[in-house]
Amino acid sequence: MALLLTRGPRSMIADRAKPGTSSSCDYLLRPEWRVLDPVDLDDGSIDDVDAATWTKPSDDSNRRVGSTASGSSRRERPSNTPLYSGRELGSYRLLERLGRGAQGEVWKAVRIDCRPEPVAIKVLRPSLASNPARRAQFLHEAERGRRLTGESLLPVTESAEVEGHCYMVMPFVAGVTLRDVIHWRGEHRSGEDAILVHEMVTMNDHDYVAHALRCLIHSALALARVHDLAIVHRDVKPANILLDVRLGAGVYLCDFGLGRDLEVATLEQMRDGAGTPIYMAPERLLRKTADEVRCDIFSLGVTAYEALVLERPYRIPRGIDQSALSAYLVRTRPVRPSIVRRDFPAELEAIIMKAMARDPAARYGTAHAVAADLERFADDWRRQERPPRVSTMVRRTRLDQPAKTRPCLDPANELPVTRPVALPRPHGPAPHPPVRWVKEPVDD
Repeated sequence: MALLLTRGPRSMIADRAKPGTSSSCDYLLRPEWRVLDPVDLDDGSIDDVDAATWTKPSDDSNRRVGSTASGSSRRERPSNTPLYSGRELGSYRLLERLGRGAQGEVWKAVRIDCRPEPVAIKVLRPSLASNPARRAQFLHEAERGRRLTGESLLPVTESAEVEGHCYMVMPFVAGVTLRDVIHWRGEHRSGEDAILVHEMVTMNDHDYVAHALRCLIHSALALARVHDLAIVHRDVKPANILLDVRLGAGVYLCDFGLGRDLEVATLEQMRDGAGTPIYMAPERLLRKTADEVRCDIFSLGVTAYEALVLERPYRIPRGIDQSALSAYLVRTRPVRPSIVRRDFPAELEAIIMKAMARDPAARYGTAHAVAADLERFADDWRRQERPPRVSTMVRRTRLDQPAKTRPCLDPANELPVTRPVALPRPHGPAPHPPVRWVKEPVDD
């Protein structure tokens, strides 16, 4: 989970989605939100969403799960005390509400001891905090986040519960999501008005591919470190990849709200069907027993496809019922990138399609392997110079005209001399000589 800081019209996010895309993975952002949480604002990433039926479990099922987990079915009273600027929450003073979504609110805050570094605090919605199962899941997410240290990861530094408010504290990062960059670059390429949320929006194609590959490599390496800790993300997508607003700065893999610890998770938990369907592997959509590491790699492949092609790999029909979305994605094969963009590099297409292979055994086995192949291609791509466009049209010399000459050097005196250029012999019979028209006197 990560936070986005935007200020003013330069980085304001629009409240519209690209036409022709499924609203299940597009989030509606309002202009007054200046910091956006890609988890909370993406309605496809709500923890309790069922990918097969696209419905939330009933309260009764939540109570049963909570009763089993906590040993008691008692529901705590939700907090009635509102959050506002200037309020103290534990050791922190809230400065500004940065975002609000399905799971809760995100606030910019500072420690009461006046440390200058701002932090981001995610506060679980009180109605969800009163649910023992949801509250335990939030606290497990915070505990898992403490172990996620290293480059391109944002660890949870603290978590607590104060006056009925469950919250977790993370580093504050000024940036935008890769999903925002993809959306606005697509708008820019189609000639529409685009908001410059990041410099990648208006780059030429060669430089954009180079920077997009860098973002994907950092994300793959971060995912590999997570897998080394026996943790799976289960919701890799562009909305959960955070880019620092400074070009070439940090790239972060965020939002581990749906993550699981492989060493302790049960089969039922791993087959819960939660996630964003368009980025989920077919075996996860079918709720089969699956290799969750390879499922994350599939999601990374879909993310790479969308970042480099600027379109999603599936053509989802307009008006499709959300309950039929998962079944449609299981039956549908992705469109190859070279079909969408004729000039798409074949080597890069092979990497993406291997990561998105429908057969889990045909995919990459580790995220390290994905990062290694992307790095090799990126090195070759950066060394490529953009050659000028050269026409392949060859101007032919007419056979009935004298041959053109070209200067060359005489080895004796190094003076330029003129030699005729040999013309290719024509195929077939020799052409007829040109007709000479002669003006003859006319007898009166």
